[in-house]
Amino acid sequence: MDILITFIGLLATAFTVASTLPQIRKAIKTKDTNDVSIRFLLVLIGGLFLWVIYGIGRSDVVIIIGNSIGVSLNICMLVLKVKYSKEPLEEE
Repeated sequence: MDILITFIGLLATAFTVASTLPQIRKAIKTKDTNDVSIRFLLVLIGGLFLWVIYGIGRSDVVIIIGNSIGVSLNICMLVLKVKYSKEPLEEE
């Protein structure tokens, strides 16, 4: 049963990581991130970082690795947001 649960965790990690990649690719290709919310990115990075801390506290490698990758990718997206937005802090 532990192997099945670990596999589900790894699969969830793969889906989560995969969801961020198209947005990063689009931002790099179009150099347009005006439709990306900086507040969303900041809250998401904060939440993922807390999951990393939780994973460390629970000694759960799946949670640590998955959310560390998520933090890294969303920091990358945040950098692209700041780099390509005319006014990255301004939102409607």
